[in-house]
Amino acid sequence: MKNILLAINPEKPSIPCMQFGCYLAQLTQSRLTAVFVEKHLADKSPALKTVVGVPYVETILASDLPGYAEHEKMRAIYMETFTKICEDRGVRHSINQDLTSPLDGLIQESRFADLLVIARDTSLEHKTGHSPSDFVKDIIAKAECPVIVAPITFTEIDEILLGYDESRSSAFAVKQFSYLFPEMDELKLTMLHVNESGHEHEVQREKLSHWLSAHFNYAAFKITTGKAGSELYKHLYNKKRTLVIMGSYGRTSFSTLLSPSTADSLLENLDLPFFFAHH
Repeated sequence: MKNILLAINPEKPSIPCMQFGCYLAQLTQSRLTAVFVEKHLADKSPALKTVVGVPYVETILASDLPGYAEHEKMRAIYMETFTKICEDRGVRHSINQDLTSPLDGLIQESRFADLLVIARDTSLEHKTGHSPSDFVKDIIAKAECPVIVAPITFTEIDEILLGYDESRSSAFAVKQFSYLFPEMDELKLTMLHVNESGHEHEVQREKLSHWLSAHFNYAAFKITTGKAGSELYKHLYNKKRTLVIMGSYGRTSFSTLLSPSTADSLLENLDLPFFFAHH
């Protein structure tokens, strides 16, 4: 992996998310690019526009808006904070400040990235009312590279859990993770399979176990029964330094283990990093 995007909303920045993105970049020797996502309220310089075929010059500028000076001051502070965090870890970094559209622009940037890191409460609104925010849900579902939703409290990773439901998306997700993070091959990886149907596909499980053993030195398989969401939650409840590998989000899938509702509940209640990759 060579290029990691870090989404930052200067209205509501997450320092732990910056630290986590920087930690991943240092671990993989990647460049970390901070992408500032925020509402586009007005132009910063006069612009020629057209209404009903008649050209005119837009004279209402961003600098005319209430709170603009304070906004720019805080933006500069967080840019300096991001730069210092990267420099302290010796991470190559850059900043992309001017997306014309926060959602579409970030998705377009993700097309040319290896990984996108985002805080679960990133939002264009001052009050989201829930976590993950609607903005984050859209990004997870539409991003054109794998996404890691950062933990609320920064911690490094010493264990990996794969929520496995015998679907293509969960197998694809762990493969993508292994390709992006070969540096984590010494960490313990647990495949947690919640058997809701009562049917076992032993051949698939054995093949995936064989594949994992070639990429991770400490891979284990755990089978449990019950409801996927509650079993995952029980297994992860006391975990502090565990990264959770999920599959697709918000796309066509009949998976109960990896459904958006399951993922949303885990993101809301567990302070852990979550990795999503779409097949």
